[in-house]
Amino acid sequence: MGFQYYSRVAFINRDRMTRYLAARVVTPAQAVLVGYPKLDTLANGGYDAKELRGSLGLPAGRPTVLYAPTYSEASSLHLAGEAIVRTLAADGFNVIVKLHDRSLDTDPRYNAGIDWRSRFTALAAELSPSVHFSELADSSPLLAAADAMVTDHSSIGFEYLVLDRPLIVYDAPDLARVARINADKIALLRSAAAVATTPADVSRLASEALARPGVQSTVRRRIAGELFHDAGRATERAVQVLRELLRPSAVPVAQGTGTRAAGTVV
Repeated sequence: MGFQYYSRVAFINRDRMTRYLAARVVTPAQAVLVGYPKLDTLANGGYDAKELRGSLGLPAGRPTVLYAPTYSEASSLHLAGEAIVRTLAADGFNVIVKLHDRSLDTDPRYNAGIDWRSRFTALAAELSPSVHFSELADSSPLLAAADAMVTDHSSIGFEYLVLDRPLIVYDAPDLARVARINADKIALLRSAAAVATTPADVSRLASEALARPGVQSTVRRRIAGELFHDAGRATERAVQVLRELLRPSAVPVAQGTGTRAAGTVV
């Protein structure tokens, strides 16, 4: 797999590192537990949610929901995406729509040939100012701006748990099979969320969750801690790994080459 060419392999959590070590994919000398630097600003409260909502043009005084479905013909986007957004907006929510990049790809394999960019641009214009369609590359500011999040199954659904805010999962019955998603990961995300089966459910559950935001907090915090090691200080640890590798004496001989390799990290 090429891991032998790296001086260090930085892991996002202890479970992943333990599995790689047990399978001898990496050696103890290579493995280092770092966490996920991307989430540090989010975990440390580095975003001003009110300012972010204002920058998106969302009106003050309304709770804000982020809708972030995964890409697949079996996802909530294809089943009820526009209806979910319309229902939330009609029920008094601001809605930020953040689609998976592949849903916006021109390749029909990822979107069944539907031009989601045009459709949600038009929907946001129709429901302005309470709906904002975002194409930000980094979703972290959008997570910070949201009081609650709606997804079906997405990596940023797990990232949102770092904020310990309400999460709603929209049930897409065929998603696991079509998108080949690990059933254990689906169950894990759902264990920290309320599960909706209709757009009306989404709005109702969002209202209930925001009225009692502490419900499921213990589960959210536990999962976030397991998936993202010591969130908030990962960048510090990653920089330390790089500093150590910049010392000439710290650069190891690449396995099987017999020559000194440049210090590299994955």
